[in-house]
Amino acid sequence: MMTLRLAELAQVLDARLIGNDGEITVVSTDTRTLGAGALFVALRGERFDAHDFCEQAVQAGASALLVERELPLAIPQLVVADSLKGLGRLGKLVRERINPKVLAITGSCGKTTVKEMATAILRNEGEVLATAGNFNNEVGVPLTLLRLEPQHKFAVMELGANHPGEIAWTTSLARPDAAIINNVAAAHLEGFGSLEGVFHAKSEIFEGLSEGGTAIVNADNEFWPKWRERGIQCAFSIEDQSQPFHARDMVLNEQGCAEFVMVTPQGELSLTLAIPGRHNVANALAAAAGCLALGASLACVKAGLEQMAPVKGRFCVQRWGGLTLVDDTYNASVESVLAGIDTLTAMGGFKVLVFGDMRELGEESAEQHARVGRHARERGLDAVLTVGEDSRHTADAAVGRHFDNKASLFEVLAQMINTHQEISILVKGARGSRMEDIVEMVKGHQESATC
Repeated sequence: MMTLRLAELAQVLDARLIGNDGEITVVSTDTRTLGAGALFVALRGERFDAHDFCEQAVQAGASALLVERELPLAIPQLVVADSLKGLGRLGKLVRERINPKVLAITGSCGKTTVKEMATAILRNEGEVLATAGNFNNEVGVPLTLLRLEPQHKFAVMELGANHPGEIAWTTSLARPDAAIINNVAAAHLEGFGSLEGVFHAKSEIFEGLSEGGTAIVNADNEFWPKWRERGIQCAFSIEDQSQPFHARDMVLNEQGCAEFVMVTPQGELSLTLAIPGRHNVANALAAAAGCLALGASLACVKAGLEQMAPVKGRFCVQRWGGLTLVDDTYNASVESVLAGIDTLTAMGGFKVLVFGDMRELGEESAEQHARVGRHARERGLDAVLTVGEDSRHTADAAVGRHFDNKASLFEVLAQMINTHQEISILVKGARGSRMEDIVEMVKGHQESATC
């Protein structure tokens, strides 16, 4: 982060500075990461108030506090009306000072994969700052912007939301030069009320576009006509070859990775993706559209997409002889599960879906879980094993088996692994379902089998 002075920040934030001026070299909301030069931001929520930890922040070595009320502590304090808004304005200040080219990405699923693809592409053009982990909300976005350094030529920002207005705020901070809506699907329905609500929330990303910025959308999504009515023309598609960014001559190789020709307004590329799944062709088109809008070359697009390594828990493929294990446990939206099933269908051997609950689907939860089960049955999967609560609707619709706990599920899965010489397993579920536990069980089983 660039060095900032408290007196300057007081002006930018319309804050009252208590105590002496000083230099700030890092901003944090976590008392475990504090030291000299650190500004601790005391956020306040429905169930917590970080003002209670300000004394701990002082003991940890913080140089100053950003607070909503003056505290009886011997440390410089910036007092603002809203510490969350103050954090956002700090991030916006650094973004304006460094002034990188910014690509912002949102969507119900696939946005992290698009972010990783775009980062891999842009690294061939210059220094890139990218969202780390799930730092994609109204706290994470400004913290990411605060990590910008003068050497960063690009920033790739993932913008998520679980309530209306959140993306409108974070895109106003990021001020993207190009913004992508990867898709709109049934995710976070509890926060948005309906699929239409999700559409409006995701579309907020375009409100923050810089002057002359590029809006990019998925023409295969059911909301494409509405975006088109708004005048958006830069679209990608794996179905419609009339779109500016599309794919042709697509085939999946033995590893399940797509080989295809990417067609763009700047020219065509023959590509073989490094990660499996037909759905990742759409992700690649989105990433290419965003990066080309920032000035990347076609050569860098090709190099980045073909070299990109899978992200842990996001369609990572491991093989032991005839066993193929697909770890897609980081999270689960309905559309991402359906896409995963489609990819599993193209793999060899006995095909098994191991599935935990999806979350935040509200009143639609039972039906959306059943939809996954119907899709698995239609695609002819050999076995569907589920664990959790609402995933029992998946097992019922798929004529699969539901388990009360993961240990019981794994006993049956281990029998299948031992019985079938060639077997492909997809493990999927929401973050809260912790389906990576099953992945670790499979790994342990294979390691013990080879000892």
